[in-house]
Amino acid sequence: MSLRYRLAILMMVALLPPLAITAYNTLRWQYFLERDSREEALAAARLVAAELAQIVEGSRQLMIAMGRHPAVPDNEGECASYLKSVITGLPTYREAAVINPDGKFICSTIAIPPTLDVSDRLYFYGPLKSGELTVGTLVQGRVTRSNSIHISMPFTKGDGVKRGVIVVILNPERVAQDLSARPWRTNHRVVVMDREGSLVFTIPQQGEQDARAIAKAVFPTARISNGGVTQASDARGRPQIVGFAPLEEAPSGLLTAVSIDRDLALAEVRETAWRSIWFALAAVILAVTGMLWAANALIRRPLKAIVAVVNRRERGETDVRFPMLDPRTDLGQLSAALARMSDSIDTLLEQKTFLLRELQHRVMNSLNLLSSVLDLQRRHTVDPDARDQLARARDRVISIGSVYRQLYQADHAGRVEFADFLNKLCEDSQNAYGGHRHRIEVSAEPMQLSGSKAVALAVLTHELITNVLKHAYAADETGPIFVSLKKAANGSYELRFSDRGKGLPSDFDPSKSSSLGFKVILGTARQLGGSVEIVRLEQGTEFLIRLPPNIGD
Repeated sequence: MSLRYRLAILMMVALLPPLAITAYNTLRWQYFLERDSREEALAAARLVAAELAQIVEGSRQLMIAMGRHPAVPDNEGECASYLKSVITGLPTYREAAVINPDGKFICSTIAIPPTLDVSDRLYFYGPLKSGELTVGTLVQGRVTRSNSIHISMPFTKGDGVKRGVIVVILNPERVAQDLSARPWRTNHRVVVMDREGSLVFTIPQQGEQDARAIAKAVFPTARISNGGVTQASDARGRPQIVGFAPLEEAPSGLLTAVSIDRDLALAEVRETAWRSIWFALAAVILAVTGMLWAANALIRRPLKAIVAVVNRRERGETDVRFPMLDPRTDLGQLSAALARMSDSIDTLLEQKTFLLRELQHRVMNSLNLLSSVLDLQRRHTVDPDARDQLARARDRVISIGSVYRQLYQADHAGRVEFADFLNKLCEDSQNAYGGHRHRIEVSAEPMQLSGSKAVALAVLTHELITNVLKHAYAADETGPIFVSLKKAANGSYELRFSDRGKGLPSDFDPSKSSSLGFKVILGTARQLGGSVEIVRLEQGTEFLIRLPPNIGD
């Protein structure tokens, strides 16, 4: 992973705490806003309950006043006229009536059939049974055919004896109209239910299906509670925060609820949350982009310039200089330190190269001196076998000197291309020993070796070539010598020496041979981690030297 991407990750990690704080504050704000909405819904429900409780209490006072009139209920005509005069000035009420203990109307603001019996109605038997004011359920009048709420109480004439029931009929639409004139918030929905959960009216009047769905969801809890807040869904499945409350200090019979659309209530905080998220993402993108640009301009480019110089110097371009950066910066100080270190390494390498070339030169001189001494000794030796051994020793020293001469002339400090050496060694051997009688053909693939391994392999090559020249052909016979160096499929190297001579005896075993040359060949191959195989051809012999794949390490 590049440095600038690491810095980008660090930047994002650094931005996580403020993003987390923003998210936490958003959630806290949403919590407080929802809590305020719940409190607002409950307060609004209690306000509606208080308004309805005043209407119920006003109905009580009205019925008490009507019951004290002398004409009520004995004089039916005068009673009806009186009730009608009272109701006419109060649009909250539809009608009023007095009912005898048998469920028959004594007097009413409208004409009632004599046979009409309301003894099955809650507003009739409720007051007689409890002796208290009763708020009935939402019913459709049998005569008026209008939805009404009956409020009734026992009727007595001062003697304490229940002589029937006096009742006033509320107009729900008018009550809703009066309540809707209040300054309700646009996201409030007022829902009023009777004791059976039926919807009496809703404000606003549009969306009655939503109101019925809310009433159905809230009623089971509201009918047994003194007030509270719950969550419900309207007819379209939208979540609602619903506060509900019964009528305080009034007979049970009506329940009020005020719902607030949760999505609308939290819309502001959600909009703010999304705005904060987008701002945060924009800030992150701008910060990361700016950081990437700054990292590229201030860090990546200078570092790439430094690394490029390091790579070029590694490839041997020692004249390349490190970039001149501002010395007050860390990268400038790093570049200057690398430049000083590089100069110091160049100086040490020059000293090393000089010492190595001097050593090579001295080794070459020593080898030349040694070969001259051996040749001088050979000339003064009478024994033919001794003369031959001294000549072989001289030739080995000359082959080693040839390798050092190649190292010295090629100006290599340690690594050499052995394919070139192999060609040169074979050419020198042909000129020195083969003359015009033997032609050495070389086919070599590249193989990089250290100087010490190149010397060892050169000695082995010399021994094999001289062995072929000495034993493969008769003194007056001519023939070719084939030398090849190839890389095998498994990564190893194969060095082959073959001829078309008379071949080796059938009982020849190189491991048991007393020949110093074969001992040098086998020992050198083992030293290099390889092996020697002898392949008997139809005409001639092939020596196969297998070298390991890591010989160039």
